[in-house]
Amino acid sequence: MPNPDQSSSFLKDLFDFRLRKYITRRVASAIYLLYLIMIPISTLILTYVAYSYARMQFLDRNFHWQLLGIWILGPILGFITLVYTRILIELNVAVVNIAENTEPKE
Repeated sequence: MPNPDQSSSFLKDLFDFRLRKYITRRVASAIYLLYLIMIPISTLILTYVAYSYARMQFLDRNFHWQLLGIWILGPILGFITLVYTRILIELNVAVVNIAENTEPKE
């Protein structure tokens, strides 16, 4: 548990123009939660838009293969995007951890 004398407020660290304190670990979970909500919602919306577009384009023809591709590839690409986002956030947190452990003691 950090010492209350050593801990500082989030806003104070946010406006630290010398960048002595890192806020990455504090905001990483909130950013991931935001992506965890927004990526599936946008995947559903974009999949539906692609389906509607394909249905209008191929109204007089058979579009079963396009439909299959849209409803299978859409969620798969959304899942890959979510995994990639998680990896990038973990990478940023790991770099901050390395930087905190290698900085000179005051």
